[in-house]
Amino acid sequence: MRKEIIIFMMILGVLFVAGCADNGVSEEPAPSTPVDRVDNEGAAGNEETVTEINSNIVDVEIRGYKYIPQNLTVKVGQTVRWTNNDTVLHDVVGSGIKSEYLQKGETFTYTFEEEGTYEYICKIHPWMAGEVIAEV
Repeated sequence: MRKEIIIFMMILGVLFVAGCADNGVSEEPAPSTPVDRVDNEGAAGNEETVTEINSNIVDVEIRGYKYIPQNLTVKVGQTVRWTNNDTVLHDVVGSGIKSEYLQKGETFTYTFEEEGTYEYICKIHPWMAGEVIAEV
């Protein structure tokens, strides 16, 4: 009986060490922008507001555990398309908006039919938040 316990503990120890080992993969996503661009997203006071009047589709990129742009203004009737460029699942949920889980490369669209402020998050990563203001 004692021998089985020792073997079991050794197996647990090996699994623990294997789980804690650095496999060389960074949790930070690889940058997808040229290195000559300065990325100030996330800096205090650097919220980005985008108004797209000429297009019916406004793109929001999901990258680096952020919605980019985080805040935007659209016209009533415009569609926003979220594209997941992270290697992990994300979704877009809140204020009547509800996507399925998006894998890398997948998109979700929502047309803003009514004027208002629409706040949303990623349910998996609730610190990820965004806002769309739809106006006439």
